[in-house]
Amino acid sequence: MKTTLTAIALALGAASAVAQVPAGVTLYGILDAAVRHAGNASASRASLTSMDDGIFTGSRLGLRGREDLGGGQSAFFVLESGFEVGTGLSLQSTATTDYGQTASNPRFWGRDAHVGLRGPLGAVTLGRQYTVAHSLAARMQPLGNPNSTAHSLFSSHHVARQDNMLRLDTQVAGIDLTASHTLGEQSSGGANSAWALGAGYSKGALSLSGYVQQMKNVTGVETRKIVGAGGNYKLQPNLTLFGGLMKRSSAVSAQENLAWTLGANVELSPKVTLSLAHFSDAQSGSAALDGTRRVSWASLSYRFSRRSDVYAVIDQNRVVDGYAKPAYMGTKGTQTGAALGLRHRF
Repeated sequence: MKTTLTAIALALGAASAVAQVPAGVTLYGILDAAVRHAGNASASRASLTSMDDGIFTGSRLGLRGREDLGGGQSAFFVLESGFEVGTGLSLQSTATTDYGQTASNPRFWGRDAHVGLRGPLGAVTLGRQYTVAHSLAARMQPLGNPNSTAHSLFSSHHVARQDNMLRLDTQVAGIDLTASHTLGEQSSGGANSAWALGAGYSKGALSLSGYVQQMKNVTGVETRKIVGAGGNYKLQPNLTLFGGLMKRSSAVSAQENLAWTLGANVELSPKVTLSLAHFSDAQSGSAALDGTRRVSWASLSYRFSRRSDVYAVIDQNRVVDGYAKPAYMGTKGTQTGAALGLRHRF
Protein backbone atom coordinates (compact mmCIF):
# COMPACT_ATOMS: atom_id res chain seq x y z
CA MET A 1 0.00 0.00 0.00
CA LYS A 2 2.85 2.38 0.87
CA THR A 3 4.51 1.76 -2.51
CA THR A 4 1.20 2.33 -4.31
CA LEU A 5 0.55 5.61 -2.49
CA THR A 6 4.09 6.76 -3.24
CA ALA A 7 3.65 6.03 -6.95
CA ILE A 8 0.32 7.92 -7.01
CA ALA A 9 1.90 10.90 -5.28
CA LEU A 10 4.76 10.95 -7.76
CA ALA A 11 2.35 10.73 -10.68
CA LEU A 12 0.25 13.60 -9.31
CA GLY A 13 3.42 15.57 -8.72
CA ALA A 14 4.48 15.01 -12.32
CA ALA A 15 1.03 16.12 -13.55
CA SER A 16 1.27 19.26 -11.44
CA ALA A 17 4.75 19.94 -12.80
CA VAL A 18 3.41 19.71 -16.35
CA ALA A 19 0.72 22.26 -15.57
CA GLN A 20 3.37 24.66 -14.25
CA VAL A 21 6.31 23.54 -16.37
CA PRO A 22 8.95 26.29 -16.65
CA ALA A 23 10.62 27.21 -19.90
CA GLY A 24 13.25 24.71 -20.95
CA VAL A 25 11.65 21.67 -19.25
CA THR A 26 10.12 18.88 -21.35
CA LEU A 27 7.96 15.91 -20.37
CA TYR A 28 8.52 12.96 -22.72
CA GLY A 29 8.16 9.20 -22.90
CA ILE A 30 7.82 5.95 -24.82
CA LEU A 31 5.21 3.24 -24.41
CA ASP A 32 6.41 0.03 -26.06
CA ALA A 33 4.78 -3.37 -25.58
CA ALA A 34 5.40 -6.59 -27.50
CA VAL A 35 3.79 -10.03 -27.43
CA ARG A 36 6.50 -12.68 -27.91
CA HIS A 37 6.14 -16.43 -28.44
CA ALA A 38 9.29 -18.47 -27.85
CA GLY A 39 10.15 -22.15 -27.69
CA ASN A 40 12.51 -23.81 -25.18
CA ALA A 41 11.34 -21.52 -22.38
CA SER A 42 11.33 -24.13 -19.58
CA ALA A 43 13.26 -27.19 -18.43
CA SER A 44 10.85 -29.34 -20.45
CA ARG A 45 11.53 -27.10 -23.50
CA ALA A 46 7.88 -25.96 -23.49
CA SER A 47 6.98 -22.75 -25.33
CA LEU A 48 5.88 -19.50 -23.68
CA THR A 49 3.79 -16.54 -24.84
CA SER A 50 4.44 -13.34 -22.90
CA MET A 51 3.89 -9.59 -23.05
CA ASP A 52 7.32 -7.98 -22.83
CA ASP A 53 8.54 -4.45 -22.30
CA GLY A 54 9.67 -3.24 -25.75
CA ILE A 55 12.12 -5.43 -27.67
CA PHE A 56 14.36 -2.55 -28.73
CA THR A 57 13.21 0.55 -26.79
CA GLY A 58 12.09 0.17 -23.20
CA SER A 59 9.03 2.07 -21.99
CA ARG A 60 9.84 5.23 -20.03
CA LEU A 61 8.56 8.49 -18.56
CA GLY A 62 11.03 11.34 -18.38
CA LEU A 63 11.69 14.96 -17.61
CA ARG A 64 14.59 16.88 -19.13
CA GLY A 65 15.50 20.50 -18.81
CA ARG A 66 18.06 23.12 -19.73
CA GLU A 67 18.75 26.63 -18.45
CA ASP A 68 20.90 29.14 -20.33
CA LEU A 69 23.41 30.63 -17.88
CA GLY A 70 24.95 33.03 -20.37
CA GLY A 71 28.47 33.15 -21.73
CA GLY A 72 27.93 29.95 -23.68
CA GLN A 73 27.15 27.98 -20.50
CA SER A 74 24.03 26.05 -19.52
CA ALA A 75 22.75 23.79 -16.75
CA PHE A 76 20.79 20.65 -17.61
CA PHE A 77 19.17 17.59 -16.06
CA VAL A 78 17.44 14.33 -16.98
CA LEU A 79 15.09 12.23 -14.83
CA GLU A 80 13.86 9.05 -16.54
CA SER A 81 11.76 6.25 -15.08
CA GLY A 82 11.40 2.84 -16.73
CA PHE A 83 8.22 0.77 -16.47
CA GLU A 84 6.53 -2.25 -17.99
CA VAL A 85 3.37 -1.49 -19.96
CA GLY A 86 1.91 -4.96 -19.36
CA THR A 87 1.90 -4.59 -15.56
CA GLY A 88 2.76 -0.97 -14.78
CA LEU A 89 5.67 -2.08 -12.60
CA SER A 90 8.84 0.00 -12.28
CA LEU A 91 11.93 -1.49 -13.92
CA GLN A 92 15.74 -1.16 -13.62
CA SER A 93 15.84 -2.16 -9.95
CA THR A 94 19.12 -3.65 -8.70
CA ALA A 95 19.04 -6.72 -6.47
CA THR A 96 22.63 -6.51 -5.19
CA THR A 97 25.46 -3.99 -5.14
CA ASP A 98 28.11 -4.87 -7.76
CA TYR A 99 30.16 -3.45 -10.66
CA GLY A 100 29.19 0.18 -10.14
CA GLN A 101 25.55 -0.29 -9.13
CA THR A 102 24.06 -0.02 -5.66
CA ALA A 103 21.28 -2.27 -4.43
CA SER A 104 17.90 -0.59 -4.92
CA ASN A 105 14.48 -2.18 -5.22
CA PRO A 106 12.30 -0.51 -6.28
CA ARG A 107 14.18 2.23 -8.15
CA PHE A 108 11.84 4.87 -9.60
CA TRP A 109 14.27 6.95 -11.69
CA GLY A 110 16.02 3.78 -12.84
CA ARG A 111 16.81 4.65 -16.45
CA ASP A 112 18.57 7.95 -15.86
CA ALA A 113 18.98 10.58 -13.14
CA HIS A 114 21.69 13.16 -13.72
CA VAL A 115 22.49 16.87 -13.53
CA GLY A 116 25.23 18.73 -15.36
CA LEU A 117 26.87 21.87 -16.68
CA ARG A 118 27.85 22.52 -20.31
CA GLY A 119 30.19 25.19 -21.62
CA PRO A 120 32.42 26.01 -24.58
CA LEU A 121 34.95 23.33 -23.55
CA GLY A 122 32.47 20.52 -22.94
CA ALA A 123 30.18 19.12 -20.26
CA VAL A 124 30.38 17.59 -16.81
CA THR A 125 27.55 15.30 -15.64
CA LEU A 126 26.86 13.71 -12.24
CA GLY A 127 24.40 10.96 -11.30
CA ARG A 128 23.05 7.60 -12.49
CA GLN A 129 23.91 7.37 -16.18
CA TYR A 130 24.55 5.05 -19.10
CA THR A 131 28.09 3.68 -19.13
CA VAL A 132 30.48 4.97 -21.79
CA ALA A 133 30.67 1.49 -23.34
CA HIS A 134 26.88 1.26 -23.58
CA SER A 135 26.55 4.67 -25.22
CA LEU A 136 29.18 3.98 -27.86
CA ALA A 137 28.23 0.34 -28.51
CA ALA A 138 24.80 1.60 -29.61
CA ARG A 139 26.42 3.08 -32.75
CA MET A 140 27.52 -0.41 -33.83
CA GLN A 141 24.02 -1.92 -33.90
CA PRO A 142 21.10 -1.30 -36.31
CA LEU A 143 18.63 -0.33 -33.58
CA GLY A 144 21.05 0.57 -30.81
CA ASN A 145 21.39 -1.66 -27.74
CA PRO A 146 18.25 -3.84 -27.71
CA ASN A 147 16.12 -3.59 -24.58
CA SER A 148 15.37 -7.33 -24.56
CA THR A 149 18.08 -9.65 -23.19
CA ALA A 150 17.08 -12.28 -25.76
CA HIS A 151 18.03 -9.87 -28.57
CA SER A 152 21.13 -8.19 -27.12
CA LEU A 153 24.64 -9.34 -26.29
CA PHE A 154 27.13 -6.52 -25.64
CA SER A 155 25.06 -5.06 -22.77
CA SER A 156 25.46 -8.22 -20.67
CA HIS A 157 29.21 -7.63 -20.60
CA HIS A 158 29.66 -3.87 -20.23
CA VAL A 159 26.67 -3.09 -17.88
CA ALA A 160 24.13 -0.60 -19.19
CA ARG A 161 24.06 1.91 -16.29
CA GLN A 162 26.01 2.76 -13.18
CA ASP A 163 25.22 4.81 -10.08
CA ASN A 164 27.23 7.74 -8.71
CA MET A 165 29.01 8.46 -11.99
CA LEU A 166 31.03 11.55 -12.86
CA ARG A 167 31.27 11.98 -16.65
CA LEU A 168 33.21 14.48 -18.80
CA ASP A 169 32.51 15.12 -22.50
CA THR A 170 34.45 17.33 -24.89
CA GLN A 171 35.47 17.57 -28.54
CA VAL A 172 38.96 17.93 -29.99
CA ALA A 173 39.65 18.27 -33.73
CA GLY A 174 36.21 16.90 -34.58
CA ILE A 175 36.59 13.86 -32.31
CA ASP A 176 34.14 13.41 -29.42
CA LEU A 177 35.99 12.39 -26.25
CA THR A 178 34.40 10.98 -23.10
CA ALA A 179 35.80 10.00 -19.69
CA SER A 180 33.93 8.71 -16.66
CA HIS A 181 34.61 7.67 -13.08
CA THR A 182 32.07 5.76 -11.01
CA LEU A 183 32.32 6.10 -7.23
CA GLY A 184 32.02 2.66 -5.65
CA GLU A 185 31.07 4.11 -2.24
CA GLN A 186 32.60 1.12 -0.44
CA SER A 187 34.90 1.31 2.60
CA SER A 188 37.48 -0.91 0.89
CA GLY A 189 39.44 1.24 -1.55
CA GLY A 190 38.19 1.10 -5.13
CA ALA A 191 35.59 -1.63 -4.58
CA ASN A 192 32.50 -1.31 -6.84
CA SER A 193 34.15 1.58 -8.72
CA ALA A 194 34.72 1.96 -12.46
CA TRP A 195 36.38 4.16 -15.05
CA ALA A 196 36.02 4.45 -18.81
CA LEU A 197 37.43 6.31 -21.81
CA GLY A 198 35.70 6.63 -25.17
CA ALA A 199 36.06 8.36 -28.53
CA GLY A 200 33.70 8.88 -31.45
CA TYR A 201 34.10 10.33 -34.91
CA SER A 202 31.43 11.11 -37.51
CA LYS A 203 31.83 12.63 -40.93
CA GLY A 204 29.47 12.26 -43.85
CA ALA A 205 28.30 8.66 -44.19
CA LEU A 206 30.83 7.27 -41.68
CA SER A 207 30.55 6.98 -37.89
CA LEU A 208 33.26 5.28 -35.76
CA SER A 209 33.65 4.74 -32.02
CA GLY A 210 35.90 2.96 -29.55
CA TYR A 211 36.06 2.55 -25.78
CA VAL A 212 37.82 0.94 -22.85
CA GLN A 213 35.99 0.35 -19.56
CA GLN A 214 37.17 -1.16 -16.28
CA MET A 215 34.89 -2.16 -13.39
CA LYS A 216 35.57 -3.62 -9.95
CA ASN A 217 33.16 -5.90 -8.10
CA VAL A 218 31.73 -5.01 -4.71
CA THR A 219 34.41 -6.89 -2.75
CA GLY A 220 37.22 -5.31 -4.75
CA VAL A 221 38.84 -8.65 -5.59
CA GLU A 222 37.80 -8.85 -9.28
CA THR A 223 38.28 -6.36 -12.11
CA ARG A 224 36.40 -6.70 -15.40
CA LYS A 225 37.91 -5.08 -18.48
CA ILE A 226 35.96 -4.25 -21.64
CA VAL A 227 37.47 -3.01 -24.92
CA GLY A 228 35.32 -2.34 -27.99
CA ALA A 229 35.37 -0.65 -31.39
CA GLY A 230 33.11 -0.37 -34.42
CA GLY A 231 30.62 1.90 -36.12
CA ASN A 232 28.32 2.28 -39.09
CA TYR A 233 28.47 3.40 -42.72
CA LYS A 234 25.64 4.69 -44.94
CA LEU A 235 26.46 2.79 -48.11
CA GLN A 236 23.40 4.07 -49.98
CA PRO A 237 20.60 6.48 -49.07
CA ASN A 238 18.42 3.50 -48.05
CA LEU A 239 21.15 1.14 -46.73
CA THR A 240 23.29 1.53 -43.60
CA LEU A 241 25.76 -1.15 -42.48
CA PHE A 242 26.85 -1.75 -38.85
CA GLY A 243 29.68 -3.70 -37.23
CA GLY A 244 31.51 -3.99 -33.93
CA LEU A 245 34.03 -6.02 -31.95
CA MET A 246 34.28 -6.36 -28.16
CA LYS A 247 36.62 -8.19 -25.79
CA ARG A 248 35.96 -8.93 -22.11
CA SER A 249 38.59 -10.18 -19.69
CA SER A 250 39.09 -10.28 -15.93
CA ALA A 251 42.02 -9.87 -13.56
CA VAL A 252 41.20 -13.01 -11.54
CA SER A 253 38.70 -15.12 -13.48
CA ALA A 254 40.04 -17.16 -16.41
CA GLN A 255 36.93 -16.29 -18.45
CA GLU A 256 37.45 -14.33 -21.65
CA ASN A 257 34.83 -13.33 -24.22
CA LEU A 258 35.41 -12.18 -27.78
CA ALA A 259 32.18 -10.92 -29.34
CA TRP A 260 31.34 -9.36 -32.67
CA THR A 261 28.25 -8.12 -34.47
CA LEU A 262 27.17 -7.31 -38.01
CA GLY A 263 23.92 -5.66 -39.04
CA ALA A 264 22.04 -3.50 -41.50
CA ASN A 265 19.12 -1.08 -41.78
CA VAL A 266 17.27 -1.15 -45.10
CA GLU A 267 14.69 1.56 -45.81
CA LEU A 268 12.22 -0.36 -47.98
CA SER A 269 9.97 2.70 -48.25
CA PRO A 270 9.52 6.02 -46.42
CA LYS A 271 7.44 4.18 -43.80
CA VAL A 272 8.96 0.66 -43.72
CA THR A 273 12.39 -0.32 -42.33
CA LEU A 274 13.98 -3.77 -42.31
CA SER A 275 16.68 -4.27 -39.65
CA LEU A 276 18.98 -7.29 -39.50
CA ALA A 277 21.57 -8.26 -36.88
CA HIS A 278 23.81 -11.17 -35.95
CA PHE A 279 25.89 -11.48 -32.76
CA SER A 280 28.52 -14.08 -31.91
CA ASP A 281 30.19 -14.47 -28.50
CA ALA A 282 33.07 -16.96 -28.19
CA GLN A 283 33.91 -17.68 -24.54
CA SER A 284 37.18 -19.29 -23.46
CA GLY A 285 39.41 -19.79 -20.42
CA SER A 286 39.09 -23.47 -19.50
CA ALA A 287 37.40 -26.68 -20.59
CA ALA A 288 34.46 -25.84 -18.31
CA LEU A 289 34.14 -22.27 -19.60
CA ASP A 290 34.64 -22.80 -23.34
CA GLY A 291 31.39 -22.20 -25.23
CA THR A 292 29.50 -19.85 -27.52
CA ARG A 293 26.32 -17.87 -27.79
CA ARG A 294 24.95 -16.76 -31.15
CA VAL A 295 21.84 -14.66 -31.67
CA SER A 296 20.29 -13.45 -34.91
CA TRP A 297 17.18 -11.36 -35.43
CA ALA A 298 15.23 -9.59 -38.15
CA SER A 299 12.82 -6.73 -37.47
CA LEU A 300 10.32 -5.11 -39.80
CA SER A 301 8.72 -1.84 -38.67
CA TYR A 302 5.91 0.24 -40.17
CA ARG A 303 5.57 3.89 -39.13
CA PHE A 304 2.03 5.22 -38.91
CA SER A 305 3.57 8.60 -38.06
CA ARG A 306 6.75 10.07 -36.62
CA ARG A 307 5.57 9.03 -33.14
CA SER A 308 3.75 5.71 -33.64
CA ASP A 309 4.79 2.45 -35.26
CA VAL A 310 4.19 -1.30 -35.24
CA TYR A 311 6.96 -3.87 -35.61
CA ALA A 312 7.49 -7.62 -36.00
CA VAL A 313 10.61 -9.54 -34.93
CA ILE A 314 11.86 -13.07 -35.47
CA ASP A 315 14.92 -14.26 -33.56
CA GLN A 316 17.04 -17.29 -32.78
CA ASN A 317 19.45 -17.91 -29.89
CA ARG A 318 21.92 -20.78 -29.72
CA VAL A 319 23.93 -21.45 -26.53
CA VAL A 320 26.31 -24.41 -26.29
CA ASP A 321 29.02 -25.96 -24.10
CA GLY A 322 30.38 -23.92 -21.17
CA TYR A 323 28.50 -20.71 -21.93
CA ALA A 324 26.05 -19.99 -19.09
CA LYS A 325 22.40 -20.62 -19.94
CA PRO A 326 20.48 -17.30 -20.19
CA ALA A 327 17.47 -16.91 -17.90
CA TYR A 328 15.04 -16.67 -20.83
CA MET A 329 16.00 -20.15 -22.10
CA GLY A 330 14.78 -23.39 -20.57
CA THR A 331 17.77 -25.50 -21.58
CA LYS A 332 20.95 -24.95 -23.51
CA GLY A 333 20.66 -25.40 -27.23
CA THR A 334 18.41 -23.38 -29.52
CA GLN A 335 15.50 -21.05 -28.87
CA THR A 336 13.42 -19.49 -31.65
CA GLY A 337 11.04 -16.62 -31.01
CA ALA A 338 8.63 -14.29 -32.77
CA ALA A 339 7.22 -11.00 -31.51
CA LEU A 340 4.74 -8.32 -32.52
CA GLY A 341 5.01 -4.90 -30.90
CA LEU A 342 3.32 -1.50 -30.78
CA ARG A 343 5.20 1.66 -29.84
CA HIS A 344 4.19 5.28 -29.23
CA ARG A 345 6.42 8.24 -28.39
CA PHE A 346 5.35 11.53 -26.86
